[in-house]
Amino acid sequence: MRLFYTPNSPYARICRIVAIEGGLADALELVRVPLRTPDSPSLRHGPLGKIPLLVDGDLVLGESRLICGYLDQRSSNPPSLPSASDWQAQARESLMSGFLEGITNWSREKRRAADEQSPFILEVEEQRAIRAFEHIERTIPAPPAEPPITYADLALVAALGMVDFYGLVPDWRGAYPALAAWLAAYEALPSVQETAPSMAAMNPLTRSL
Repeated sequence: MRLFYTPNSPYARICRIVAIEGGLADALELVRVPLRTPDSPSLRHGPLGKIPLLVDGDLVLGESRLICGYLDQRSSNPPSLPSASDWQAQARESLMSGFLEGITNWSREKRRAADEQSPFILEVEEQRAIRAFEHIERTIPAPPAEPPITYADLALVAALGMVDFYGLVPDWRGAYPALAAWLAAYEALPSVQETAPSMAAMNPLTRSL
């Protein structure tokens, strides 16, 4: 299996953590690719040029949730995705995925040149993030002794990683202590540490992921 990715992509990070925790790291070749370039190796396997992209023989899977479902089937660990009939888990996953999407949009807009940024988008995404922080702080469970590897939890881990990396919400840990304690349990995992975003992985010209 080959995973086409960029090191700071939060969606690729979710897939990488699922693979590591599922004992599949040695079976997964990581192929780092540039984004938005006509010669990206990922375009040999599909027209979209989006990452993450998993290639296994003739099978090509895009979208992180689909990739995680495929990795689940190859692992003996509990699945990262909820069952179709578990509506509470589905709802939680939807919330965390929406939070991650908003944070991704916000950080992307912040990385534009100052004269190209949309004040409207920045305001909308900041307010969306604050509402999500407040809701999650009220509902987050106590820090788990053994953090479950679910797509919902990893989407939240990835979102908070982006908040920290791009400095979107300064001192959020002080404002949301229950969420900070929850994240600390995940940050102790080697898989989470190994996949954390870093300045070294950024494209210095485009500031892309």
